[in-house]
Amino acid sequence: MARVTKFKLPSVIILHWNLRRLIRATLINMPSRNYKTNASNMTLVIDQGSHASRIAVFSENGELVLLEAENISTHSAGQNLFEHDAGEILDSIQSLLNKLPADLSHRIKQCGLCTQRSTIVAWHRLTGEALAPAISWRDLRAQPFIDSLNPMAAKIRKISGLPLSAHYSAGKMHWLLQHHTAVQQAASERQLCIAPLASFLLFHLLKEKPLLIDDSNAQRSQLFDIQTRNWSDELISLFQLEKSYLPECKPVIYLYGRLKQFTIPVTAVCGDQNAVLYAYPQLQKNNALINIGTGAFILSNSADRDTEKPTLLHTITSSSLTSTDYITEGTVNGAGAALSWAQNTDPCDQVFTRLPRWLEQIDSPPVFINTISGLGSPWWYNGGQAEFIGGNTENQGDRYVAIIESIVFLIFRNIQQLETHPQMLFISGGLSRLDGLCQRLADLSQARIFRFADTQATARGCAWQARQLLADYSQVWEALEIDNQFSASENTLGSKALFKRYQQFVGELEKRRSND
Repeated sequence: MARVTKFKLPSVIILHWNLRRLIRATLINMPSRNYKTNASNMTLVIDQGSHASRIAVFSENGELVLLEAENISTHSAGQNLFEHDAGEILDSIQSLLNKLPADLSHRIKQCGLCTQRSTIVAWHRLTGEALAPAISWRDLRAQPFIDSLNPMAAKIRKISGLPLSAHYSAGKMHWLLQHHTAVQQAASERQLCIAPLASFLLFHLLKEKPLLIDDSNAQRSQLFDIQTRNWSDELISLFQLEKSYLPECKPVIYLYGRLKQFTIPVTAVCGDQNAVLYAYPQLQKNNALINIGTGAFILSNSADRDTEKPTLLHTITSSSLTSTDYITEGTVNGAGAALSWAQNTDPCDQVFTRLPRWLEQIDSPPVFINTISGLGSPWWYNGGQAEFIGGNTENQGDRYVAIIESIVFLIFRNIQQLETHPQMLFISGGLSRLDGLCQRLADLSQARIFRFADTQATARGCAWQARQLLADYSQVWEALEIDNQFSASENTLGSKALFKRYQQFVGELEKRRSND
């Protein structure tokens, strides 16, 4: 078996925070010994996220049959520096696959893989050894180099569909080549592979040990031409990389190879947020989908309202050998990540027991300027120091409610950038279980919000895509059960106060941008 080095990182803070409790609490935890189904032709999904790896099994009509999860660690060596141990991630997935019951595994006909996007791994293409820690999508260490490319930002966006940002993979790749001896050595020996996390996992989990990556994860590198659906020589040159370092691009829906353990074919690979889209009813222009985890992501078929200087993303959601699906996407970096920051700077025991009560009772919190992990859309700049302004900051409950409101504010600001304002919002992800968050979003957006009972949206959407290679597959999956729905409150005074805090939030960020 290929060796994967586990790194002991110096001077790190291991982010062992309570958001994991909420994530685990919202899992439909169905241990393998308790699954009950006679279904055949099932689909396995390997879902690798920022805080946990999961495997899920779905029946042919989209019913969740089994779910298992293992936490992974995030390491931080300083502000906006985030890493994972690539070996730990791989071990967590292999451990989960070992738990798959034999009498269930033989009824699984295909497998999908979905991963956190823009997280990268550098490894030796012969031995498979990870040469450095995996750099998280949240990491901003490449910001100085990215700033030097500002004169080329418009060209980069035109080719890649993405605004120039240190969150994407290309800057991280450049940083590793400039600062990491083992990566430099492998490059000099022409043995370096550096790619999105999904490619590293495919190399180790499949019998064929392929060097492949799907279109959706490749796009998030900022090296991908969304028109040709392949690496852009021009972007590779701008980021001072070489094409030989990169895996071969393939469609999202494609036969990638077979799992070592079960010979199950892997028929779809995608980014986690791309997959969410296929778990829900087909989006119309007057609705949008929001998924809230470590970050929050807003997906819509509506165009960006600013066609001259778009502030949202033009994102590949799926592709085959003959077609490509795109969507408009908004990105919030400081969702669950903001609560992680709070748990490290302002620890609170049983925070997810207290939050629902605080959100119900506290109606005049301060405003939290949420710049955690940098600002995504529509601002696309660092944002400066995170801080509370105005209001009472002495009470811990007020501070935590302000953080939740800041997440709502960032989401709503993205919604406002859509050409067609949504009348309905479908919401998912661990933090969507907070009724107070959903209600505030309904009050601001004046849209009806539907929250579904099944929170495994990423895995379900990936499973649907993995089934598309079946020659006879045309079944429409049953709609998910609605857990709750939210409409704008009749408390006009409360809504006006919330909107006033939102205006204060936006005003502060706009002022900072003008001074940046």
